[in-house]
Amino acid sequence: MDPGKRLDKLVRQCQKGDSQAWGVIFTEFQPRLRYYLRRLDGNTLEIDDVLQDVWAKALDKIDSLRMPRAFVAWLYRIARNEIYSRARGQAQVTELSDEHLATIPNEPEPTFDTETGEQIHQALVRLKPHHREVLTLNFLEDLSHREIAEILDLHPGTVKSRIYHAKQSLRRLLENSHG
Repeated sequence: MDPGKRLDKLVRQCQKGDSQAWGVIFTEFQPRLRYYLRRLDGNTLEIDDVLQDVWAKALDKIDSLRMPRAFVAWLYRIARNEIYSRARGQAQVTELSDEHLATIPNEPEPTFDTETGEQIHQALVRLKPHHREVLTLNFLEDLSHREIAEILDLHPGTVKSRIYHAKQSLRRLLENSHG
């Protein structure tokens, strides 16, 4: 069965109260959400608490999800909102406006080989939060620009621009770490 159709079926079963279907979804998404949240926050001590709250909210609101195929974006949106709601008041984050991020130069995008995987993960931690987030969602979660735009409440063009600039920043970090 197609993975998308499989997930749609599981979500529909969850909406009908099937706890086994919920267990399958939990098992599949728990490690992915943990990684995503760790990339957003970096405070690994509270990640389990955040995850627990994310899953509680998702379970409580699963009936409100009208389109089961939007589950992944919906779940990541809950996770993102949870981590940022906890961070409010702790530190102010200054982000570039969408106009600054919307311009993409005509340079080729950087590419990375598999040998630099560990270095990439280490460099991700040093990126600006909004760069780390789009790269995590795009490359590690394999979400489309449209899905990322839904999660971040941005225009898909802005997502494309952020990914471009994030890859440029990541490349500079990797080049600087090699001397």
